[in-house]
Amino acid sequence: MTIFAFSKRSDAHLIEPKKVYWFIEPESPLMPLGFIRDGRGAFVIGGKTGSHLTGHAETWWDKLLLIGSLGYIPVELAMKRGVIPEDWTPPQPSDKDTVTLNRIQSEEA
Repeated sequence: MTIFAFSKRSDAHLIEPKKVYWFIEPESPLMPLGFIRDGRGAFVIGGKTGSHLTGHAETWWDKLLLIGSLGYIPVELAMKRGVIPEDWTPPQPSDKDTVTLNRIQSEEA
């Protein structure tokens, strides 16, 4: 079951471009994953598959649904459920990931 039970067309505004959203895979060991929309798709930070950009035919929405289907939950929900402490902070992105994040966040809308 996925927690992403909303419609892309009506709820896309809930996932703002250029903002990093963090998710946790609550199985042991805990696996954080960052997600940021860019002008073409999305960039995934870490997680089970490692950092990568969406493929040519894959939309940011496709990637977000895949993240949910793999069992990742938003950090806010993980905190509420006691999976992670309320003072949890995301891991520091690698230098390579930081370059990609800076590029995405500096692009014009």
